[in-house]
Amino acid sequence: MKASYNIAFLAPAFFAVVAGDVCEPENVVTARATVVTSAESTVNSTAIANSTSVANDTTAVYAAVPLSGVDTHSAERVILSTDLPVLPYASNATDTIISVNHTMRYPSVLLESISSISNVDCSDTSVALTFNDSSIFEAAVAAWDNKTLVLVTNHMGDCDAELERGFFLVDTVTFDSENLIATASSSKTDVNSTAAYTEIYFGQPSTGSSNLTTRDITLNPSYTFSNAVALPSTVLYSYDPYLTATADTASFSSNVTLSGYLAYNWLTFHIDSLYFDVDVTFDSDLSISAEVAASYGATFSYAPTALYYGLSVPGLVELGPQLQFGVDAYVSASAAVNITTAFGLGLADGNVHLDLLESADTTTSGWTPTYSASADISGQAVATLNPNATFTVELAISFFGGLLDLSSGVTAKPGFTNEFTLAGSAAVDLEGVSNTNSSGLCTQGLAIDSEFNFAVDAFVTEFYSAEVYSVNVPLLDECFSWA
Repeated sequence: MKASYNIAFLAPAFFAVVAGDVCEPENVVTARATVVTSAESTVNSTAIANSTSVANDTTAVYAAVPLSGVDTHSAERVILSTDLPVLPYASNATDTIISVNHTMRYPSVLLESISSISNVDCSDTSVALTFNDSSIFEAAVAAWDNKTLVLVTNHMGDCDAELERGFFLVDTVTFDSENLIATASSSKTDVNSTAAYTEIYFGQPSTGSSNLTTRDITLNPSYTFSNAVALPSTVLYSYDPYLTATADTASFSSNVTLSGYLAYNWLTFHIDSLYFDVDVTFDSDLSISAEVAASYGATFSYAPTALYYGLSVPGLVELGPQLQFGVDAYVSASAAVNITTAFGLGLADGNVHLDLLESADTTTSGWTPTYSASADISGQAVATLNPNATFTVELAISFFGGLLDLSSGVTAKPGFTNEFTLAGSAAVDLEGVSNTNSSGLCTQGLAIDSEFNFAVDAFVTEFYSAEVYSVNVPLLDECFSWA
C-alpha cells in the first residue's frame, strides 16, 4: 500500500508575528491523493563529491592603495595632525574598498599624500625624504622642526612590509636645504604603539562613525560572495539493518553581501563597536527517502565541506567568511515503512544586523520564505520524517595580528515536521478519497500532521548565541479516510 500527499502554496492564508517582523508565507494548503515530486531546481549548481573541498575557495588580499580626491600638491599635506586621512585598501579580486581611519597619539603626516616627495629611503634608525619642490620643503621645515611626530609610509621596499603601510616614530628631523632632503631620526613601530583610536569600515555599513560624512568618504559596494552546490544521490545516514536515509536530490545556492564596522580604543584596549550587516539570498531543493526495516528512530546530520572566502588586510585584519550548507533530519517508524519527503525553499532578502558586543542590538528583517513540499509513505505504520536544510554564514575575525580573535555568524534553518499514521487493508487506492477532517481516530486511512518551521540563529562564540527570528506555520492536520 502506498499513499502520498502534496502541500501546495497558492495565496496568503497564514501569517505569524515573530521578533517584531511580520512573515506572510504565501500558501493555501491542499491535499491530493496522487504521487508528486519535488519542484524543479532553478539553480545552476556545481556537482561535488561527498565531503570534498570546493575549487573556488579564495582569499582576497587587500593592499594599501593611494588616496583619491586629495590635492597631493598642496602645502597643507605636510601639516601635522593627529587625524590622518581615511586610508584605503583594495584588492584585485573585488571592487570593494576597506577603509581605515586612525586617530594618532602623536602629530603625524602621511607621506603618500605629498607628491613633492620624490624619494623615501628607510633604515633601522632613520627615514630620508627627498623633495622636488623647495616651497613644499620649506613648509615641511616649518611644520616638523623640533617636533616629535609619526611618519606614515606607503612606498614598499625597505620602508614597510609588502602591501602594508609603515609607521615611524620620529625624535628629531634635520634639514638639508641645498639638496632638499629631510632626514628623520626614527624607529620603526606599528599602529598598536602610535594610534589612539582606529576605525575599520568593510563595505558600507548602515551605521558607524560620523567621520564618514564630515570627511566626504565614498565607499564602494559591500563585499559579495556566492556559490551553489549540488550533491549526487548521497547516503546521509545508515544503520544496518534498521535504517538507510538517502538524499535523492540536494541543491543549495546562496548570495551573501557583507559590510561592517570596528572601532577600537588603543588607550583603553577596548572594542567600542563591532558589527556586521549580512544580506542573504538562499535557495534549496531537497528530497530525502528513508527505508525503515523495523521499529526504529534516529537523528542525523550531514554537511559537505564549507566554502571559504577570505579577506585580508595584512597587519590589520583577517576576515574569514565561509558558507556551510547542511542537511539534518529525524526519522522514526513503528514498523517497516518507506518514506520520501521533498521540499524547496526560496529566500530573497534576509538581513541580519549582527552586533558582536550587544545581543539586544542584533536585529533582522526580510526573512520571508517561499516554500513547497511533498511526501510519500508506504507501509502500515506510525512514522515521522522531519527534514531540515541548514545554511550558515560564519565570520572568523582576527584584528591587529591576533590581538583580537572572534568568531560569529548566522544560521538559517528551514524545515518541515511530518507525522504520518497509515492504517487500512493492503492495496488501497487513494484515488478519489475526499479530504475529510477527522473528529476521532483515523482508523481506516491516512492521518497527516505537517508544519513548516523556519528559524534564524545569530552567534558570537565568546559572548552569546540567540534565536533572532522564527516562524512556525501549520500546514496540514487531516484524516484521509476510506472507511
